[in-house]
Amino acid sequence: MVFATILNSGLPLAVSKNTITYFDNNNKKCNGGVLSALIISLIMCIITILIIFVGKPLLNSYFKDEFAYVLLLLMLPAIIFTAIYTPFKGFLWGREKFFQVSLVEFIEQLIRIACYFICFYLFSFSNDLFPAGISISVACALSTIIGIIYFYKSKGRLQSPKNCFKPIFKSSAPITLVRLATSVMQPFMAFILPIRLMQVGFTNEQALSQLGIAMGMTLPLLSIPSTIIGSLAMAITPNLTSLNNENNNLKLKKQINSCINFTLCCSFIVLPFFIGLGEPVCLFLFNNITAGTYLKYACWLIIPMGISQITTSILNSLNLEVQTFKYYLYSCVVLILSILVLPKYVGIYALMYGMGLSMLLIAILNIIKINKTIQNNNNYLIIIAKLILITIPTTALTKWIYNLIIFILPKFISLILCGGISVLTFVILMAIFNVINIEYIKNTYLKKSKKIKET
Repeated sequence: MVFATILNSGLPLAVSKNTITYFDNNNKKCNGGVLSALIISLIMCIITILIIFVGKPLLNSYFKDEFAYVLLLLMLPAIIFTAIYTPFKGFLWGREKFFQVSLVEFIEQLIRIACYFICFYLFSFSNDLFPAGISISVACALSTIIGIIYFYKSKGRLQSPKNCFKPIFKSSAPITLVRLATSVMQPFMAFILPIRLMQVGFTNEQALSQLGIAMGMTLPLLSIPSTIIGSLAMAITPNLTSLNNENNNLKLKKQINSCINFTLCCSFIVLPFFIGLGEPVCLFLFNNITAGTYLKYACWLIIPMGISQITTSILNSLNLEVQTFKYYLYSCVVLILSILVLPKYVGIYALMYGMGLSMLLIAILNIIKINKTIQNNNNYLIIIAKLILITIPTTALTKWIYNLIIFILPKFISLILCGGISVLTFVILMAIFNVINIEYIKNTYLKKSKKIKET
């Protein structure tokens, strides 16, 4: 994942922005940007392959398993095909071919699953994990071919990369470094946090168990809103880049404010359900009440997580990738200090608090920089205050209804029903408090429906 992150993080965004800027008025520079990114990506891929082969003793020492290095070699073609597909993906992204990009990734997952079962049941391997490694490589190879076909169908071509290397590399390098640092921070946290927990009284088994519950059960649930926000971040990039290139500051402000407000609503809307029913949810999903307790008390983390995610994407769209890299470094310092200092006082919650504080810092710095760049004075405190007020009664109602119906209905039905009531109540209260404009949403939907029918 670390190697794949190096190849597949900054380059797609750099190519997409280059495509948006030059597709209509300088096709040669647009196509040259794709080829220059492909060359950069392949050079990075060759370096990665050399590291894997030359670093075999070190990797074997790290894995402490003779089969792990073989598994890495089986997944090596996936790294190669990721390097090849990356610039083509960026071009499709810049052309706003979101359906094609999503379809390629969806097909990749289907091929991966199908190939795994074919390899597992039809062939004999010395290790049951080898079919998984093979399936990842096969899926990446086939999805890359499909992605390249879509590239040519979308009027993409490869042309001379002259004068394109520097802007592509300059735009992609900071984002790649951020994603790489993120990938490295995860194993670092998994290594250092158990040590700190043991130093304050946990046994080795307790420390690893609590870390596994937090990172394997609680954090994935906290990341659910990020899937919607991530899709929004991907979709807005071409539009914001175009508006920025056109110096259309009025529309740019409107788009950015709408994105941040939408992100706040998406983040807050799940809080009543997680606060009120965190423990029953995790008991049902994982048969683990501790994960639910963590979810209940750490779900505030969703707010800075969502805002930092969308505002980072906005700054990248405004050609401020270096700033996002600097802010990420500041946040890493906060996270590391939290993991080193807080376990003595809050135990495993040091992980959640550290992540929350680090992302809160990113969110605040990002918003300050965005407001300064587009001359905006919106601090979003009013909408946050309204959403906090809405969260309190919605949480109480959700918990009360669950306690009422759990004796009548099965747990799964009760959770689904309460989840629906929680979201519906939250939306109604947002309309009452004028956080969202139902009439505007209704009119927008009707206009789009009418346009689709006419088409």
